Amino acid sequence: MNGSFGTTASQGRKARTGHFGAGRGGNSMTRQEQKAVKELSAMISKNTKVIAREHGFKVVSDCAYKVLGDFLYEVFLSAPPVRCGTAIRAVVSVKPCVIDNVFWDVYEMGEVARKKPFSFHITAAHSPSAHIIEEMELPVPTVDAATLVMNEAFCRFNKSIQDHHSRCSTVSDFKAEILHDTAPTARLNVVLCEIAEGNFRQAMLLAEKELENEPYGLFNTVTDGGIKSIYDLSLIHISEPTRLLSI
Repeated sequence: MNGSFGTTASQGRKARTGHFGAGRGGNSMTRQEQKAVKELSAMISKNTKVIAREHGFKVVSDCAYKVLGDFLYEVFLSAPPVRCGTAIRAVVSVKPCVIDNVFWDVYEMGEVARKKPFSFHITAAHSPSAHIIEEMELPVPTVDAATLVMNEAFCRFNKSIQDHHSRCSTVSDFKAEILHDTAPTARLNVVLCEIAEGNFRQAMLLAEKELENEPYGLFNTVTDGGIKSIYDLSLIHISEPTRLLSI
């Protein structure tokens, strides 16, 4: 149905999870400021591969990640242009891996996804967004200071992740955490959680509500029957005979 099952460039992942810096950038920056941002970005990329591993993380596509139980924790570091190379922006996010699996089954790419390495949970072009649990800006007085700043930051990340996992370690916990988040990505994740828990009737009601409000929102694809959104596909998935019996 949809052949775009590859991986995104890091830019695609940043856009999906809100990691782009805001404010000044591009032509509004002086050459010196652009150079400072470029140098800090290069230092972040270089250091992440080493520092993250020292703190128990793995790294793929400049994203540091750690898995606790079924939960994937991602850490993404960037040099926001608005800070002109004087700060690192850090975003820590999480999602239960099972909602990726549900999404891929709904999107009819489950067979492809199951043949991929675990890193596909991070690099897939089509997958649910992780839920941000912490954002911070870390002052960096000089590019050379980036190593020390990042080391201290990863100590903090580990504590934040452990604290989060101590209170959120099941799909039900995750659903409760995002239930009142009005962002489209969070609402989709709630539907995926309901399917993962076998609450097909509730998932159907939520999907139908989303279709009423915004027929073509997230993850649309062209099928023989026309354009279908992820919620159309969710209803088709739920309506398969084996699931209908439990509704």
